[in-house]
Amino acid sequence: MDLAALRACLACPVCARTLQNPTTLPCGHTVCQTHQISPCPLPHCAPPPRPARPRIPPASRVNYLPPPPAPLAPPPEHTPKPDVTINKVLALLDSVLGEDSSYDDDDDDILRSAPRSPTVRTRPDSPGPSRPRKRQRIHDDPSDDEGDLLSHLMSAAARQRDTAPHVSLTDRMRPLPPPPSLEKELQTELACEICFMLLYSPVTTPCQHTFCSKCLHRALDHSNLCPLCRDSLPGFSFFDDHPGNQTLETLLATAFPAEYTARGAAIAAEERDARLDTPIFVCMLIFPGHPTALHFFEPRYRLMLRRCLEQDVPSFGMIMPARTGAGAGVTAQTADYGTMLEVRSVQMLADGRSMVETWSTYRFRILERGTLDGYTVGRIERIDDVPDSPSLTLAGPSNEELMETCTAFLHQLRRGTAPWVVQRLNNVYGAPPADPAAFAYWVALILPIDEFEKAKLLPIRSARLRLRLVVHWIEQLNNNWWFTSGCVIF
Repeated sequence: MDLAALRACLACPVCARTLQNPTTLPCGHTVCQTHQISPCPLPHCAPPPRPARPRIPPASRVNYLPPPPAPLAPPPEHTPKPDVTINKVLALLDSVLGEDSSYDDDDDDILRSAPRSPTVRTRPDSPGPSRPRKRQRIHDDPSDDEGDLLSHLMSAAARQRDTAPHVSLTDRMRPLPPPPSLEKELQTELACEICFMLLYSPVTTPCQHTFCSKCLHRALDHSNLCPLCRDSLPGFSFFDDHPGNQTLETLLATAFPAEYTARGAAIAAEERDARLDTPIFVCMLIFPGHPTALHFFEPRYRLMLRRCLEQDVPSFGMIMPARTGAGAGVTAQTADYGTMLEVRSVQMLADGRSMVETWSTYRFRILERGTLDGYTVGRIERIDDVPDSPSLTLAGPSNEELMETCTAFLHQLRRGTAPWVVQRLNNVYGAPPADPAAFAYWVALILPIDEFEKAKLLPIRSARLRLRLVVHWIEQLNNNWWFTSGCVIF
């Protein structure tokens, strides 16, 4: 670890001197507080482009609408706060270099290569305060003080050269190695205060605290307050594509190149593993072949959606929540069945919430489930229909007759229902499908029966058996006490 290289990383991009009371601007540049901070004092300020979050693959068909652009944080009315992390790093390096580390930047090359000694005196042209020194008197004659002192110093230097081992000029010009504890202490100062690991893609908030970009996004899922000082932050959209702290990124790549690369690889592997498992949204009953609009606001599902959008085909599973209390055992089997939803459109909001349009594609069965970062993940098995056996086809009414029974019941519902209910049924569920496999799902969505009872359709692999189950529900409704004289009370 080269101290001179670390010092070079901590130079102000405006005055090219070591940062003094540094503050990090919203554009990602860190400058001394004595410079102008709004707008950025650097000419042609252009922070490096950052990939959009989430990183949607080019082959993805999802229509992603980013949140509205967030206004820049207003400049502080008082003296801006110093960057906490960079200030700690500067103090650490100053403590390693000793009290002479406050040298003039013009003398960097000389003092970095010179051997440090606890008895080195302050140079006459140094900006540091001069301290009075007592000169030892060798003789009582004042006129001989200067010559006697010079003779004494020359003789002392000669004796030191005779007794000290020979050091070549190359060795004297080589920078001193840093103390063994510097690497550990510097790594501690460059750790994220959320994950307690080495900072990766560091982002500095307006309150001058620095976190990993992904850690900050997850913290903003829960609250718009700084995780450390609890100051109010601008909001999720402000940090969506926020430039990183360029000074800290350079320092991390210089001080810990291998660790920083390994940290990025570990984060990428974690995100990849999270996408390999099927994310499951525990919300409600969905059947294949229907659109669904969802509102994502819980922190765990906001994180799940961002990870889903980084897939080539963004999708997730939907299951019903488990029933508690009486009848819970009856629905234990159907709780492992659900429907896959493919994301078609996402409208991000400024505070991190999102409105999502999906299309249900196929059914699945959960073989194994677990929890990842608060939401359910599972290993699933797709469920497809199988051809009906000849014996099942010949027994009882045909599929067309079963569909006619369902259609007649729905007409009876519409005649005995308020007009606004009929309009809602037409607008929400659309026209009935002609395919018997999808017709049973469409009828089940309209029937006024318990959702857990409807979920019994998901495990059935025969379209004819699903139609027969729906007709059985209709017969029960016809026999209910509240269904009389062609009038249905909702």
